[in-house]
Amino acid sequence: MVSATVDVPPVAPLHGEHRFRSRSDRPIAADTIRAYAATVGAADAIHDDEHAAAARGFGALVAPSSFATTVWMRAEARTLNALIPGFHSGCVVHADRTLDIVRPLLAGDRIGCEIGFESFRHYRDYAVISVTTVLHDHQDRIVSTGSSTLLVHTPPDSGYHETECRADDLEPLPLRRRLRLPRQRVRAREPRPLVDVGSLSVGTVLPGDTVTVAADQARRDAGAASTVPGMLTLGLLSEYLGRWLGDPTALTKLQVQYTPKLHYLPVTPGMPTPIRFGGRVGRISSRRRMVTVAVDALSKGRKLFGCVSAEARLG
Repeated sequence: MVSATVDVPPVAPLHGEHRFRSRSDRPIAADTIRAYAATVGAADAIHDDEHAAAARGFGALVAPSSFATTVWMRAEARTLNALIPGFHSGCVVHADRTLDIVRPLLAGDRIGCEIGFESFRHYRDYAVISVTTVLHDHQDRIVSTGSSTLLVHTPPDSGYHETECRADDLEPLPLRRRLRLPRQRVRAREPRPLVDVGSLSVGTVLPGDTVTVAADQARRDAGAASTVPGMLTLGLLSEYLGRWLGDPTALTKLQVQYTPKLHYLPVTPGMPTPIRFGGRVGRISSRRRMVTVAVDALSKGRKLFGCVSAEARLG
């Protein structure tokens, strides 16, 4: 497997820049994969049955494609907590997220991460922050990368950019150290999607699919039964694409921009909330056998995302 380094684009932050690396790797447990798959409706047997995963060429259970976000969101939260006094998850609103998948996460993987934390602009009581995250395995090979733009509540006197790291499991890195990002996608094995690139054309409409989210499902994901959080809708979105492709490991990139004022979708106990997914093909590369699609997600007559773009490898 190949990895390389590239420079993180300069952003000229107004209020400091920080780099962290986790001090130790954390194992990915099979039961955690199964629980997450149940939450996002990932029905492919490779997420639940070791024999099914082995038949597809994997040595262990395969995590759903969006599972990586749960790993780097925890690291992201620890970083924010280390830098912002009084931080808690309710301080954050996600503006957009990008997930690049080098290979699927597997049960038994030991995953570490590096985080680049930069404030683009600081206002009176909040900051607009860019976070770049790299997940790597125990052999220091990259498995996925992610980036986020966050709106974080910061009291005027917080002085977060001058705060030293207070998290025991985070190791500060030199500011000039480059986050290691892959120059090229590295594939452990080819996916086996049902969709063939030859059957598609630009503008092809993806089949619609409706899923429902119950209050207990939202509670498992966010600890609150009254709302469906944005990260759960991201997981549901990736599973919609996996069902269309016929192989959830075919998804290689997901870019999401959240709709303003709709980061949490209301859900009433006893009344599951429906979400309707659809989309169309935006670009095709026959040579690389890649497809790019634009996706919509509607619930109760409202769009859940301002913009969604996904890339996948086809058979």
